[in-house]
Order: sequence, then C-alpha cells, then structure tokens
Amino acid sequence: MLLKFPQDFPGQQMLKIGNRHFAMLKQRRMAEKRRVFLSAHTLIFVLNGYKLLHTDAGTIKVEAGSVFLLRKGFHIMSDIVEDGTDFKSLIIYITDEYISKFLHKYGDQFPSAPQNTAQLVLSLTPQLESFSQQFIQYFSAAPNTIAQLLPLKLFELLLLLMATPQQAAFAGMLQDIAVAPSLDIEWVVRRHLFEPLGVEELAKLSNRSLAAFKRDFQRQFQTSPRKWITSQRLSYAHKLLLNSNKQVAEIGQECGFEHIPHFISLFRQQYGQTPQAFRSKTAII
Repeated sequence: MLLKFPQDFPGQQMLKIGNRHFAMLKQRRMAEKRRVFLSAHTLIFVLNGYKLLHTDAGTIKVEAGSVFLLRKGFHIMSDIVEDGTDFKSLIIYITDEYISKFLHKYGDQFPSAPQNTAQLVLSLTPQLESFSQQFIQYFSAAPNTIAQLLPLKLFELLLLLMATPQQAAFAGMLQDIAVAPSLDIEWVVRRHLFEPLGVEELAKLSNRSLAAFKRDFQRQFQTSPRKWITSQRLSYAHKLLLNSNKQVAEIGQECGFEHIPHFISLFRQQYGQTPQAFRSKTAII
C-alpha cells in the first residue's frame, strides 16, 4: 500500500488553512516498513522513538532529537519504538514555492552550490527545539491570525535550519530544489504509470505546475493526461486478466487503481464488460 503525504489521516492532528496542509502531529504504535509518496518536501522532528529510511545505499536511522528533511517523491520508511509507547513526530510540509520565495529573499546570505540530495539529517539546536515546542501548541490552540502566521513560521524555520552545523549542505539542497529543471513528461509518466498517483502529483514530480503539465502533455500526446493514463492502465489490466490468475482486486491495485469499484466501472466503459465477465468469457472461449 502506498501512503501519500500530505493528506488527512484519521486519528492524527492536522494543521491546515483551507485545503493547504502545513503540518501534522503524528502518533502511531505499529512498526512496519511502508512506502510513502511525498508531494511536498517534508521536514520531520522525531519526538519519540526513531525513524528508519531504507535506501538503495543502506538504512538511515533518525532518532528522537533529530530533524530529518526529505525531498518530495517516493521513500521507504519505518517508525520504531522499543518500549511499547507510541512513535511521535512533528511533520512540516514545505512546497517548491516557499523554497523559491525564501531563496529570493535570503539566498544571497547563504551562498552554496546546488547539491542533489534526497534526504538530510540535521542537528536539533536549542532554537529548533524551542521552535518545535511552540509550533506544536498551534494544533490545540491556534491564534486567530494563524493563516497569516504560518507562512512566516516556515521562513523562520528555514532560517533556523540555516543556523545548524549542516548549513552548507542544507543551503545546497534548497538551491538544487529551486533550480531543478522540468523533467521529460514521457519519462515521468511511464516511470510512475502504475503508481496510484493523480495528474497533480505527476505534475509535481515533473517540476511543473498543473496547468503547464496538462499543456505540455496535450502537445506531446494529443490527448489529456487523465485519458491517456487511464487507457494505458486499463490496457495492462486487460493483459493481466488474459495472462495471469491474479484476482480482479489485485490486478486493479497493480495497475494503479486505488478504488476497485472505480476500476471495474472504467474497465466496463472501455471494454463493454466487467473484468470478471471478460475473464469468464475468455476462459470459456
């Protein structure tokens, strides 16, 4: 199962302004390896327990008292506690837009060459610890000026991170995010075709706005991204129904459909019958 952040999670405290997620106060007990998709760059204060990031190069352990920055995209992580208590963390989301605004205002003060880094563990300074404690209070007692306050708090957070011993690495990571070029649309879409991602999430992975992604996709494929992606996923599902013994629900999930009734409905629209009816008919033939 792929978990997507940011979004609403039952039982977790969210800090939102309208539909915009700023932060989540996360608490969970079960320790399991999970694949997650971040549609925004994510800063994690580990409050209790420790987090494991599983990468091709090995496993990175981030303990309580550390700050962890992850770039948007796919990651495999585990949340661990050893004493039977809950894992706790403060998660703050930072968009490309905020990073660009921050560098436009303060970038000259922190010159650094871009560094293509997917994650960075930073020291928890007394100032960052004080920031996190104050920020946590907003989940239960937000002032009536919270909508105006939160963007300023994000700038404060980035400035405090610039004051850590990892300043050069952090500044380089931000610079790389800000100058990241738009990626080839076909490469992005085909690489993530069977992930349960929407058009907006694919646009973010390609470093484009949603409008630019739709425009460039239409120019390249002569159709909308939603129609093309759905057709490709259904075509693959059609092949799996013919050539495998997998259950319909398993095939739908493998092809990137999170909601199986929706998958069945789309399949019937394209092929004139449900997946199960199609499989039964071809088995008889």
